[in-house]
Amino acid sequence: MSRLAVALVCAAAGSAVAAPTETTTTPYPGVTHVRWTDAAAQQRAHFVVVDLSFGSLTVRATDEADRGKTASQIAALHGAQIAINADLFTPAGYRPDGLAVGVAGPWTVAHDDDREAVFRFGKTVAGTDALIVVPESVVAPGDLPEFVTGAIGGRPMLVRAGQVPPSFDCADADTIACQRAPRTALALTADRRTLIIAVVDGWQAGALGMTAAELAALLVARGARDAVLLDGGSASTLFIAGEGGVVNAPSDGAERTVANHLTIRSGPTVTRTMYGVVREGNILTGPDLGGVRVVFDDTRVVTTAAVDSSFTFDNVPIRWACVDATKTGYDPVHQCRQMDPDNPITYNSIAMYRSGTGPDAGVDAAVDAPGPIDAAPDGPARDAAALDAGTGGGGGDGCCRTDRGGGPPVATTAAFVVLAWHRSRRRTR
Repeated sequence: MSRLAVALVCAAAGSAVAAPTETTTTPYPGVTHVRWTDAAAQQRAHFVVVDLSFGSLTVRATDEADRGKTASQIAALHGAQIAINADLFTPAGYRPDGLAVGVAGPWTVAHDDDREAVFRFGKTVAGTDALIVVPESVVAPGDLPEFVTGAIGGRPMLVRAGQVPPSFDCADADTIACQRAPRTALALTADRRTLIIAVVDGWQAGALGMTAAELAALLVARGARDAVLLDGGSASTLFIAGEGGVVNAPSDGAERTVANHLTIRSGPTVTRTMYGVVREGNILTGPDLGGVRVVFDDTRVVTTAAVDSSFTFDNVPIRWACVDATKTGYDPVHQCRQMDPDNPITYNSIAMYRSGTGPDAGVDAAVDAPGPIDAAPDGPARDAAALDAGTGGGGGDGCCRTDRGGGPPVATTAAFVVLAWHRSRRRTR
């Protein structure tokens, strides 16, 4: 064999095993952007790795009133630096195929079913608590833990319990899972502290796209325990403000308006004040209770005075926040509130009852008891248990069980308007 022939054979062998290339940037604290390219396979993807423990990051989903926008438009509306498209949808009326929940509450035109998974999230003391709920655990808005402030749907599951499914539905014309196409997906690591966003370019020169199985394998390699596919095709868009806006190459050559989105805002942590009084029996008319030990979920402690039995916790980030109140001779109280972004003070007054005398004595103990995510087996049972338990930073047991005294004082009612849909719900089974 001639030297030229040997050289050509070696070059061909070298190109056949050429590894994909990556470039990495850190556009915001807690956020890593990986640009991934496999020139030989003509595939190109973006991975955004988000550390959900960062309090400076706020994850949000589209409100129903804001449907039908592009990723860059919704980012501007949310004051966010990162945005992607979310669920599959019906173009007429921009109706998502699965569940959709924004900070304003659940969408009236969107509902979960046994085909779609649900990605739900909310901010707690430990950061953003997120979970992917499997399709067979059909979720109604009232089933969500009360700290949840957003949810989107998607299908199919790409990864379950760290495993890629043995097959995908090739006949689903909406997901075209077995064809190479542009893709958008979300994944969570086993500890649910890392969110991985994937956006794959496709249907263009140098970027053919990926099948569902190909993208699933890449997500497993990056540590995904669970992953779900979102809408793809011409909808797949990744917006990163600090890197020029739309960083991928949408297949239509421009952004597409879609039903709903997921955004991430990075910035200074916005804080508010939690204030409340502790009274016996009724927060409006009951006597003040002094000597109550009120422990905030970040370990701060206040002991109430006999007169003006109030407690105050300043510099609380906008999140689900909880207190525990204890006093000898009284039933302990665990009570939570979603910190109100539109008011400087969120009220969380507590009614306490002498041991064994409260209206709920001996009732609902099992219903509201949180449980650890790892106590349940893998699969639907595990995810259903995790959904009900609201595990993670702030705990998900019912926030309003101890508001037995008739609600907040009249003067503070306005501060609770933004919480209306949270307060009207109790977890059902």
